[in-house]
Amino acid sequence: MPDLDLVTSLAIETLTHVIQTLMLLGFAGLLRFYFKSYQQGYLSDWSIACLSYGASEFIRAVLTSSALIGLTLPDWASQSLYTSSIFLHYTALTYIGLGAFNATKDRDPSKLTRRVLLTLTAIASLLTVLWMYTNRAGQLTVFESELPRFVVPALLFLGISLFMFLRIPPGFGPKIVAFAFLFLAIKNLILSAILLFTTTIYLDWIISAQGLFTIVFLTIIMVGIVIWLLDSERSTSFYAVQRAEYLHTHDALTGVANRQQLVSKVPVLVDYCRSNNQHLSVMLFGVSRFKSINERLGIRGGDQVLKEIARRLQHFRHKPIAVARISGDVFAVLFDHLKSRRHILDLAKELQQEVTRPIEVNQRQISLSVGVGISRYPQHGVNAEVLLNKATLALTEAKHQNASNITFYERGMDDAFSQLIDMEPILRKAFKHNEFVLYLQPQFDFDYQQLCGFEALIRWQHPERGLLSPAEFIPHIEQLGLTELLDNWVLERAAEILKEWQTRFKHVWPIAVNLSAQQFQQSKLVEHLTELMTRHQLDASFLELEITETVAMSDLSNGMEVIRQLRDIGFKVAIDDFGTGHSSLAYLRSLPINKIKIDRSFVSELQVNRTDATILKAMIRLAHGLGKRVIAEGIETQDQQDILQQLGCDMMQGYFYSPPIKLELAEQLIENELKLGREPLPSSLATA
Repeated sequence: MPDLDLVTSLAIETLTHVIQTLMLLGFAGLLRFYFKSYQQGYLSDWSIACLSYGASEFIRAVLTSSALIGLTLPDWASQSLYTSSIFLHYTALTYIGLGAFNATKDRDPSKLTRRVLLTLTAIASLLTVLWMYTNRAGQLTVFESELPRFVVPALLFLGISLFMFLRIPPGFGPKIVAFAFLFLAIKNLILSAILLFTTTIYLDWIISAQGLFTIVFLTIIMVGIVIWLLDSERSTSFYAVQRAEYLHTHDALTGVANRQQLVSKVPVLVDYCRSNNQHLSVMLFGVSRFKSINERLGIRGGDQVLKEIARRLQHFRHKPIAVARISGDVFAVLFDHLKSRRHILDLAKELQQEVTRPIEVNQRQISLSVGVGISRYPQHGVNAEVLLNKATLALTEAKHQNASNITFYERGMDDAFSQLIDMEPILRKAFKHNEFVLYLQPQFDFDYQQLCGFEALIRWQHPERGLLSPAEFIPHIEQLGLTELLDNWVLERAAEILKEWQTRFKHVWPIAVNLSAQQFQQSKLVEHLTELMTRHQLDASFLELEITETVAMSDLSNGMEVIRQLRDIGFKVAIDDFGTGHSSLAYLRSLPINKIKIDRSFVSELQVNRTDATILKAMIRLAHGLGKRVIAEGIETQDQQDILQQLGCDMMQGYFYSPPIKLELAEQLIENELKLGREPLPSSLATA
C-alpha cells in the first residue's frame, strides 16, 4: 500500500467529517420529532447528543478543509475551534450516557446528576485539550496526542454497552443499539492500541479511514433506534388493547370487577351453587353521604377512600367469591358458603364493621356510614340482574331506615320502588311549577310576651291532592337525592320573604330554617349562604339556621368549624330536637351555638313524667350557664306552658299559640304587633 500523502489524508478526513455532520444533524432532527410524538426522555437526550456530535464534526470539517485548501487560521482561532470541538464531542458522549440510563432504567436522571456530569464533561474537555497541546513542546508524538480522542469514547461506549446489555429492554432494536456501541468501543480501543504500541507505515491510512467505520456504526445505531421505536409503538398498542379489554371488565379506579363483569360471572356461580346444593348471597355495600366526603377531601381524597374500601373487601378474612364496584359508591360482595339467614347477617355485620373502620386520608381520620342490602339465590331470583336489582332495593330500604342498617330483600319492596320511580317526575314538576309553599309558625318570648320570630315549615300544594304535609313527600325527596334542591329552594324563599318584610314593614322578624344533613355537610355551605344574603341585601342575623343534634354530633370537629364560620359571619345557629341524641350535655359546651330547641317529646310528657321535668330543668340551667337561650317546641296546653315558664325556658312555640300559618296570616300577625308598638326584639334577645 503506498504512503498516504497529506492532501489525500486531509481530503478523506474532511469527507468523513462532512458525512458524519450531515448524518448526525439529520438524525438529531429525526429524534426530536420522535420525542414530540413518544415523549420519551432518552430520545431528547440522544437528540442533543447528535446535535453536539454533529457540531463537533462540523468544526473538525472546517479545520481539515482549511488545511486542505491552504488557508492558515490564526493560532487563537484554530485553538478555540479545536477546544470547542472537544467540548462538544464530550458533551455528546455525556448525553449518550444519560439517554442510555433513561432508556434502560425508564426514569430520567435528576437535575443535580445532570449538572454534575456536565461539570465533569467541561473538566475532562479542558484536561484533554491540555494533553493535546503538550505536543507543541515535543513531549508527545502526533499520534499520542490524538489518544484521548479515541480512548475516552471507547471507555464510555464500553460502559454504555455493558450497562444496556445488563438492563436492556426486550426487543431487537435495543440489542442492535447496544451491539453498535460495543463495536464502536472495540474499534476505538484497537485504534488506541495501534497508536500506542505500533509504528506501522499505515497509521495515516488507519487514522483517515477510521471515520468511515464510525459512519457505518452510526448508521447501525440509527437503524436500531428506529426499530426500537417501532417495537415500542407495537408494544404500546398491544398494551393499550390489553388495557382496554381489562377496563371493559374491571373498575379503573379500584381494580375490582365492574358491573358488566359481575353480571357475566353470576350465571356461572348460580350454576355451581345449583349443582352443589349451595346458596348464593349477594351483598351490596353503599356509602352514605359519599358526596360530602368528596366535597371535604376533594376528588382524589374520595378516590383513596373507595380504593381502601375495595382493598378491605378483597382481603376480608372470609374470602368472597367475587367483589365488584357496580356504581359510584356501591360495592357488591358475593358468598356461596352460607345458607342460614342468621349466619349471612352475622357475616354482613362483620364485613360492615371492617369497611367502616376509620380511614386515614391526608392525615385525617374519616368515619364512614355504610348500608347493606342483601338478596339470595334461589330465594329471590336466578339471574344476575334480578339478584342485583333486589339487592339494590334492599340497600335503598336500608339507607332509608338508617344510614348503617342491614336489610334483606322482602316482598313488597318492588312496589315501593316502583312508587318511588313514579314520584320523581311529579316532584320535579312540582319544583318547576313552584307548587311548594312555606308556612310559618310563630315563636314567642316568655319574658317580653311578644312575637320574636318564625320557623319555616314546608308544605306541598298538590294540584290534585291538596295541601300535603312534609311526611307525605320528604321521604321520597330524600330517597331520590333531591334534598339539596329542596333545601336551596327553602333558603331562597325564606330570604325573599325577609326582603319583602324589610321593604314593607321596615322591620324584620327572624326566620328559622332547618338544614338537612346533606346541606350542612356541603363544603360550600358558608359560601352559598353568604352569597344568598348579599344578593338580597339582608343582615345574616335575620336568618336562623337549625341543625339537628344528630347531624351536629356526626362529625363534631368539622361541624364545630362550620358553625363557627357561620357565627363569625353573623348567622344565628340553633340545635333542633335537643335531647334526642347521645351525650348531649357533655358536648353542649363545645358547640358554638346561640340557642337550643327542646324536642317536643319532652314537652308532651311534662304533666305525667317527673323525670322529663328534671331533665329539662338540668338542660335549661346548663344552657343558661353557657350563655345560650332555650326554646321549647310542641307546646299544646296551658299546663305545659306554665311548667316550662317555671323551669326558666326563654321562648315557646306550638299549637297552643298558633299552628303553622300562611304567609298572609303571618304578615297580619306582624301588622298587629306593630300596631301595639311591638317592634322586633334586639338580635341578642331574639336568638341568643
